[in-house]
Amino acid sequence: MIRASRLLAAAYTARALYMTASLALSYRSLRTEADRPEEELPEETPTLTVIIPALREQAVMPRSLEHFAALAARWPTLRVLVVTAAREAAETPSGRPTTEDVCRNLAHQHNTRLGREVFVVVSYPGQGRRASQLNYAVAALDKLSPPAGDYVAVFDADAVPDARLASQFARAAKGRPAMIQQPMLPAFPGSSSGRRSAVMSGQDLAAFRRTLGIEYRRIQVARWCAPGRCPRLLAALARPMVYGVGSGLIVRRDKIEDIGFFQEPHDDLAVGHRLSMAGEPIAVLPSVNIVEPYQSVGAMARAFSSVAFANAATRHDYRFAKAHPTRLSAAGQRLLAARALADGAAWALGPAVMGAAATHLVVRRRYGPLVAAALAAGLLEPVVAYRLRGRVLDDFRAASPADGTWRQPPPAAAVATYMLQPAVSALGPWLLGVRASFAQLTGRELRFTKTEHLGEIAPETRGGTVHG
Repeated sequence: MIRASRLLAAAYTARALYMTASLALSYRSLRTEADRPEEELPEETPTLTVIIPALREQAVMPRSLEHFAALAARWPTLRVLVVTAAREAAETPSGRPTTEDVCRNLAHQHNTRLGREVFVVVSYPGQGRRASQLNYAVAALDKLSPPAGDYVAVFDADAVPDARLASQFARAAKGRPAMIQQPMLPAFPGSSSGRRSAVMSGQDLAAFRRTLGIEYRRIQVARWCAPGRCPRLLAALARPMVYGVGSGLIVRRDKIEDIGFFQEPHDDLAVGHRLSMAGEPIAVLPSVNIVEPYQSVGAMARAFSSVAFANAATRHDYRFAKAHPTRLSAAGQRLLAARALADGAAWALGPAVMGAAATHLVVRRRYGPLVAAALAAGLLEPVVAYRLRGRVLDDFRAASPADGTWRQPPPAAAVATYMLQPAVSALGPWLLGVRASFAQLTGRELRFTKTEHLGEIAPETRGGTVHG
């Protein structure tokens, strides 16, 4: 038993060292690509239509649309389609404008200033969630004048895109990949006010680790493992499952129908899963879009519960991909699906298993493996993540000068609570289990709540560092 605990501690230490190296290598790659000279947009640049699903987003839409308007001023083929939900009118207090009211007013102002129709607002009449809004917007694309182009991008209502999106997208689109991801980085603007808990400060670093050390790196590895680029067996063993991230997700229009459109309740993961298992080429941009971080542990757990549900639905994505054309072998598809399900199991059970191993080592007074794990995962990894996150925020270029600085969490609180983050994140799948069991017992439908964005009243990290 003691040998198993020591092996688990050693594996945890090795994972922390690997993740630290992944962060450093990914940042180096991102910086190298981002430093390439920006090219003038060619006339044949593919049109990009940005879809922004919005429900109760009055606080954040003005800033987001301002940044996309600044992009559109230098990008003639950019279109923005905001899809609101008609049901919001019944939920909005009398006398208060709905998101649709706010967006239509802003769209008129920006279109007038730009001298062309860049912004269009449509209202989804049904009761579905975000994926249903997206599918309704996709159906409306051909009604735009001029019609939408080859690529459709999905951004959150609170997203601030990097000003280099136009040139980086034009470069990536030359290869006609099925999906292009601009990584998403949660961060508060330097002008925000309020407090940030110590646990959520550590979550800011954990989110950065996911963005750069996992999501960005996976797409790079997947490109190396593309069919025909390396030995087939090696590619099958090394190929990671790429999951889409819903803010900064750019998909070729013809591929949206091929993957069965957007899926409820978490639309983005299935896009990446199905395209990965189809063996489609996927590209990543060397810049981020910034979104508002989760405000509390509860809000994060509720959001992560829907992510856990989508991950558990990988078996449905596998059956879908198996029944449709693919560039991968049957074994390659099965390996990808197994990896995704194993990731979900490690997410939910990993903290409990490692906690039990650590307790066993303490009881047996075997402190060496624990000290090594603490140094690697509790000091080296978070310190590197903190420094690199600050550099990424410094490198970020906002399209509008209104947002020029972004805030780092207090270093002491972020580093001190970093090792707790796997357990904090695991609240998502555990909450899903509780809610699913309750729904099963009561005969009620399993429902997921929406993440609320607070906009200008979002809490500031007291004592944090401003970057930009």
